Amino acid sequence: MISLEAALERMSAVVASLPAEAVSLNLAAGRWLSEDAFSGIDLPPFDNSAMDGYAVAAAELAAAASDHPANLQCAGETAAGQPPGPPLQPGQCRRIFTGAPLPPGADAVVMQEDTRPGMGDPNQVEFLDVPKPWEHVRFRGEDIKIGAPLAQR
Repeated sequence: MISLEAALERMSAVVASLPAEAVSLNLAAGRWLSEDAFSGIDLPPFDNSAMDGYAVAAAELAAAASDHPANLQCAGETAAGQPPGPPLQPGQCRRIFTGAPLPPGADAVVMQEDTRPGMGDPNQVEFLDVPKPWEHVRFRGEDIKIGAPLAQR
């Protein structure tokens, strides 16, 4: 009787490897990689909202409190899959949904639960809490950076 290692060595000496071939991912089950796989993109591919709320410049809300809310004008909305839209101007926020790209000029997302509609103006939003810079933001490449190893051969 021979050891498992010796048996594998003997079999490997007489069995040729099949040539590598490219197949689509849905046909790759049960196959082996012929070379290491690396990410060709950053994931997420852009800074985006981690929740539904409002994209803001955090410094503009430094004095916000539930008993003395800060007000910003809502300049539209951005849903996941849409472009980020124009840059935020001073005094503006943008309604944003989970996964949507952060607009230029924004550095935080305030949860919708920490806001309420402004008095008398449907486009005015009252902020009841002070956001921290980059709060509720998922950064480009936070999950996987371009060039990161995904799977070994």
